[in-house]
Amino acid sequence: MRHDDIGRLFAYWDRLRGPRAAPERREIVPAALGARLPDTFILQSSGSGEPRFRLAGTRICAIYGKELGRQPFASLWQPKDRNSILRLVKNCMTSKTAVQIDCEGRSARGRKTLFKFVLLPLASEANERHLMGIITVVGRPFWLESDAIVENHIQTVSLVDPRQTRHETDLVVAPEAVLPPSASRTLVSRKVGHLRVIEGGRIKS
Repeated sequence: MRHDDIGRLFAYWDRLRGPRAAPERREIVPAALGARLPDTFILQSSGSGEPRFRLAGTRICAIYGKELGRQPFASLWQPKDRNSILRLVKNCMTSKTAVQIDCEGRSARGRKTLFKFVLLPLASEANERHLMGIITVVGRPFWLESDAIVENHIQTVSLVDPRQTRHETDLVVAPEAVLPPSASRTLVSRKVGHLRVIEGGRIKS
């Protein structure tokens, strides 16, 4: 998580949670997010329902060319990635595992750019689960926000169990519990620093 905005949001979330697995949603102060607020979002899942946007920053809505409030998070992804995204988000919410997703976004005119999504779990509330996230763009294409992104494609996924970070220099990860390979796809994992990176999109012949 080297990108400045990602690092700052992660540090803010980490300070709020203290010794807990995750902070509570009511502890998030929008003013504290400053210039990162337009790029942040909150997802909510009730019961067995799929995760949906509860809040989405103005820049995120501009990138995707629509108001995202109450929209399913999986709707931002290409169809073959949606089941994997649902598993990742639900695992983040229930097991309090932080997730970073590197992906490629494709616009309505076929243009492409790279994004980083970071998902940070929040404490569960009765029958509801939440997470806070941020979207950052790798570079700033001139056409972004005028040519809407219509779908994302997973490139790599990095999973971190934040409960193990207080006294460990090497973060504990468990990718196989979240994103198991399907019969048609092989996901190759490799260690990069303190993260386990899962490389997506490699199709078995």
